[in-house]
Amino acid sequence: MRKILALLLAALMLVSVFSAFAEGEEPFVITVHLPYYGETEPVGCTGEEGNPLLKVIEDTCNVDLRITWAPQGDYTTKFNTVMASTEQPMVMVINSGITTNANYLQMCKDGAFWDLTDYLKGNDFIMENLASPSSLAITSVGGRNYLFPSMAAAARVGILYREDWMENLKAKGIELEVPYNIATFKEMVKAFTENDPDGNGEDDTIGFAYCDNKDNELTYAGFNTLAVMMGAPNYWGFDEDGELLPYFMFDEYYDTLDLFNWMYVNGYMNKDFAINTDKHGPLANGVAGSMITTATNQAGNKYANAKNVDPNAKIAQTQDFFTDDGEQVINSVLSVGGLGGILIPTASVKDAETVQKIIDFIVQLNDECGIYLAVGVEDLHWTRQEDGSITVSDEQKQRRVDDGSSEAFASMFPRRVQSPDYGQGMSATQKITAYSLSIEKYCKVDEAIGYMSEDSRALQTEIAYIISDARVAYMTGEIDMEGFAAAIDQWLAAGGQEIINQVNEAYEEAHK
Repeated sequence: MRKILALLLAALMLVSVFSAFAEGEEPFVITVHLPYYGETEPVGCTGEEGNPLLKVIEDTCNVDLRITWAPQGDYTTKFNTVMASTEQPMVMVINSGITTNANYLQMCKDGAFWDLTDYLKGNDFIMENLASPSSLAITSVGGRNYLFPSMAAAARVGILYREDWMENLKAKGIELEVPYNIATFKEMVKAFTENDPDGNGEDDTIGFAYCDNKDNELTYAGFNTLAVMMGAPNYWGFDEDGELLPYFMFDEYYDTLDLFNWMYVNGYMNKDFAINTDKHGPLANGVAGSMITTATNQAGNKYANAKNVDPNAKIAQTQDFFTDDGEQVINSVLSVGGLGGILIPTASVKDAETVQKIIDFIVQLNDECGIYLAVGVEDLHWTRQEDGSITVSDEQKQRRVDDGSSEAFASMFPRRVQSPDYGQGMSATQKITAYSLSIEKYCKVDEAIGYMSEDSRALQTEIAYIISDARVAYMTGEIDMEGFAAAIDQWLAAGGQEIINQVNEAYEEAHK
């Protein structure tokens, strides 16, 4: 314990030498209210105990972070209570669920929070590392950004597949390509169903696992991924005349329906896809050879059971997808209500200068203090070698967890999706995330984001069942193209045409 304290004190003294505090300036006080996601708040972030990472960052940036934590479970109630009080924090951290809350949306319109649009879009570091046009669009209210959104990789979906099944089939003379377009995807799911890829002599495998739960899984379970590979928009796109329309009004959407119908009729996918609540089960249990989901799941433990079913199981992932024309594409997973972030209440922050100081601190936190966020405090959580490289021992790694430093800033302020490489190495999940970031330029986004009013969004959700029910009915062969067209007419009559009109009017107004 004495050795650890000595290391900590040495590290803190070294940092303090270079801090603004050493120049005699009083620390900039920032009061923060935020949720914690574990059973308790991170160790040492409040009270007298002190968190080493918090201390180093406060000294380096010459700030005094005064933090109030609240459990995630009742955070929406806590948010409303705090915002109704006279003691509001300077920074309010919110989770994604609050961003669609009617009370929150009204607060934005009523001026309860600072408009951060120009602060964010005018800062190159923020736009290159901490925000993106998509993240700002999906969190905007009335076209303005009151939320400094947390960042997430938009291109994080992937096809997960049984690599060992491909190897087994290759040994039989059936050579499959890693799926990169619709043709190679169809070849894979067909072979995984018909050619006994697990080698047990039984007809007990399917090529693809899918879950279609009333639109809740379209982004992550595969429909949108395959639709975009077919050439369809991602939810909303422009037709040949430049009109914004929902993607079920495009021919490529019908092509995607035909693909799913083909898989359903031939038994290449699970028959219970419309009621399946365990979308990961078929792949994990050795029944399915592929699924579409977040690519980092492959590096996690969701599919650990596959090894119990088959010790030779190998699950790999791919995120390189192309249309038939050779265009690389991937569907963005960012959608309204998908990101949280920070708000700066106008009741507690009275002037633009203070707003700018908070923004500057967040930039400094991610730039100058990036190494602290990534690997912790030098000589306590990592060691710099004579050649300039860094090493992290198992003891140091565990110490960072035990003293709360690994969680202290996990949800406090907007952070980079992927920390720069300081020599700490990357986990399997981090490597997949890094690759996801490298292909964001190929993302197909929902073109209606930022133009759909709250009323239109609510109505769209209300009448969505018309299309989702018809989609399932078409996949299972209960209706044909004519039947699906009738469902579109029903959707238009139920308010869909008004949504289309409103979105296009908003787009035209924004591009005058």
